[in-house]
Amino acid sequence: MNTKKAKQYVTYNESVIYAAECFAKVIKEFIRITHKKFSIKISHNEYLLLEQILLNPGINQGDLARKISIQRNYVSKLLSTLENSGYITREQETKSKQIIAVKSYITKNGEDIYKESRDIILSEALQMFTEQDIEELNDISLKLFKQIDKIKKIHNIKF
Repeated sequence: MNTKKAKQYVTYNESVIYAAECFAKVIKEFIRITHKKFSIKISHNEYLLLEQILLNPGINQGDLARKISIQRNYVSKLLSTLENSGYITREQETKSKQIIAVKSYITKNGEDIYKESRDIILSEALQMFTEQDIEELNDISLKLFKQIDKIKKIHNIKF
């Protein structure tokens, strides 16, 4: 093989894919540690659901699953937990006695626990990053989301 051609290839552990994978693992661990350290009352996935319900009142389970990229049946379990805790309410939309969709709405308690959790997580994150880091990460995330959408479309990935 031509040496010049061989140098244009990188190993997997030098690739952007591996870097993104490692970054995701580190951030997940940071989130886990933060939740434990501050005894945050909701899980990170519950936090993500509350955020989406706050931003999209009346959102249904399928749209929630797509927005935070987790399985629909797991979203159902989390929504039940959030509803039983008094953080959300759900209402059924029916047509001719048939349930079409179940819409979710955040309660005052849900807003409070979401804001409390958000403030802790953001405060801890801001201690890790400089202003320049945050600008760079924002640029990277825009580019990664663009690539995620492209890959999902090409390979018909839905979640």
